[in-house]
Amino acid sequence: MNIGAGRGRQARARVEVLLGALAFAASVPAGKVLLRDFQPLALSGGLYLSAGLFCTVLLVVESRRSRALASRLQGHDWPWLGAAIAAGGVLGPLALFYGLRWTSGYVAGLLLNFEAVFTVTLGALFSAERVGRRGMGGILLIIGGAILLSDIGQAVGATRPLGAMLVVAACACWGLDNNLTQRISLRDARQIVAIKGLVGGAASLALAFLFGQAGAWPDIRTILGVTLLGSISYGLSIVLFIRGLRELGIVHTGALFASAPGFAAVLSWVFLHEPIHPAALLALTGMTGGAILLSTDVHEHEHTHEAAEHAHEHEHDEHHQHEHQSGELEQAPHAHWHRHEPLTHAHPHTHDVHHRHPH
Repeated sequence: MNIGAGRGRQARARVEVLLGALAFAASVPAGKVLLRDFQPLALSGGLYLSAGLFCTVLLVVESRRSRALASRLQGHDWPWLGAAIAAGGVLGPLALFYGLRWTSGYVAGLLLNFEAVFTVTLGALFSAERVGRRGMGGILLIIGGAILLSDIGQAVGATRPLGAMLVVAACACWGLDNNLTQRISLRDARQIVAIKGLVGGAASLALAFLFGQAGAWPDIRTILGVTLLGSISYGLSIVLFIRGLRELGIVHTGALFASAPGFAAVLSWVFLHEPIHPAALLALTGMTGGAILLSTDVHEHEHTHEAAEHAHEHEHDEHHQHEHQSGELEQAPHAHWHRHEPLTHAHPHTHDVHHRHPH
């Protein structure tokens, strides 16, 4: 029984989520620069379409690999994906880029911490995930840091209340999107993001043409910039986030991704040369501490795994002890249809796909 394999996957997932947070954070300062040439709807559509095309290319490259095919979306997954696309692929980016028009880059970056609050709260309410004292303390620190931002915008004269409200609304959309996506996180993350990006991007671009926000055709350098930013900040970032949902659950993935606003604030200070306000540093410190508390809120108790059958990418650990057919062990990790027998035990765990139980 390889207990270390499961812990290794979780450690790798934490690193991937942090890298995804950094990739997403780059969209804040870069998005403000691109808004000089694009209307919000057109930019949102371009970024998501680029993410969808990027992940489509990844799928085509690995289309012949059996482990990729075993984890593709199934019929009952599509309603969850459709709702996630509407919330996170259309409404969220639209609210963010409208909000950025009236919000400084580093204030918008710090306000993005509300995504973690919405994600964790909805996860605790609807997905039976536990938030202990340490996790609750982390949430309070994040909210406290966000409250400090209400005075920063007035001090530097760069943030309007409507802009801040729209950024928070975008966070609410993404928090809902994250919880909906967790329901299908066993599936190939690249396929999920490919469909999200293509459908969400096409919808936003259609709305841009409908409302006269398409604007003049930009030059090739600007198009390449949008393509690169969309592929990294939305394509790669969301793929890594979904992989985190699979291994860590909503609470821990959302908490680790809460580092994105801090990354965005620092990138805005460095590349946009925006003024640094002392309250922003205090807010950043509190929010970072809150994210750390949330990310370390692992618990241990006796729990029961019900019998289940499914297919997903996995290695052999304490939850994957099963027989294999010829050829299934050629890859590690590998994916195939397998059955979990009922099991009751106690060990430290996160809320990964095998630990979504009531408390």
